[in-house]
Amino acid sequence: MPVVVPGMTVAERNWWTLARVRFLEKVDVGAVHPRRRRVFRLGEEEVMVQWGLAGRRVDRGTWWTSTDINGAYIVMSTSVEVLEVLEEQPPTSW
Repeated sequence: MPVVVPGMTVAERNWWTLARVRFLEKVDVGAVHPRRRRVFRLGEEEVMVQWGLAGRRVDRGTWWTSTDINGAYIVMSTSVEVLEVLEEQPPTSW
């Protein structure tokens, strides 16, 4: 059973937000497997995803290039601005 911290939302279901984002700064990140690096440039646009699992805390602090835990590039939410939400399955029904 997950520990619930007051003020934090726990997902009722598996969730995701797929969005087109624009980078607000240069970001140099790496993926785990295969080990590789990528530099996102200021102003570059990318389709990225936020996602999570039912029963876990909803964390909107990062954006991922895919849901592949090892292969995705992961950036902090403060490094991008959302231009357009393309698809969404909210974490809660309300």
